[in-house]
Amino acid sequence: MARIGLMLYTVRDECARAFEPTLREVAEMGFEGVELFDLHGHDPDEVASWLADAGLVACGRHASLEAVESQLPELAAEAHSLGWRRLVVSWVDPSELGPELVRRLTAAAAAAKAHGLELGFHNHDAEARPRDGGASFLDELLASDALFLELDLGWAWYAGADPLPLLGRARGRCPLVHVKDFHSREAGSFAPVGDGAVGYERVVPAAIAAGAEWLLVEQDETDGPPLDAARRSLAAVTAMAAGVAA
Repeated sequence: MARIGLMLYTVRDECARAFEPTLREVAEMGFEGVELFDLHGHDPDEVASWLADAGLVACGRHASLEAVESQLPELAAEAHSLGWRRLVVSWVDPSELGPELVRRLTAAAAAAKAHGLELGFHNHDAEARPRDGGASFLDELLASDALFLELDLGWAWYAGADPLPLLGRARGRCPLVHVKDFHSREAGSFAPVGDGAVGYERVVPAAIAAGAEWLLVEQDETDGPPLDAARRSLAAVTAMAAGVAA
């Protein structure tokens, strides 16, 4: 059964101000794990102790492709301390989408594997949009099994794609997914999961059927306190996932 976590970028300002208390609050809400993107200057062993005390799993780590290419030993050491093994390329400039990027990702995945890590790719909207030949960059990545896909289902929807066929094509290739909601396909319309237009009542079951091990709540911007938005999203995703289990 898929577990529910929080991508800590949602509460980035809170983490920067008070990392350990924020982790405790995330755990107290009922999240089972977190996805990291920054340790905010703290030692990995210290963060590992905070996670253990809170009962949270570090299910993955975002990093830039440049960091993966140049700081892999350091990232592998961090992974050893914190217990994560899935390293995710967080973002690339849309102008770089193409064969050369596929080559770099493939090489980085091989290097990560040599350090005992699995490399994945997190999409935004550009990677899900059809290009001149009709295929998207995500289609190109799906044509190879070099790395897993951390599908951001909200950004895919925002790009005009239906998340359900995308999940069907990525079955077995998407152990981590981001559940992100939008009020509309207009800029700046982020919403707590379940309050928007993506339709997670049908998307969450499809993600679980596709083999997602972690449903990771993320909201890039919130109208109120990010922790309140995360709590609202968690309640919605929990209910949707429970319906699948039933």
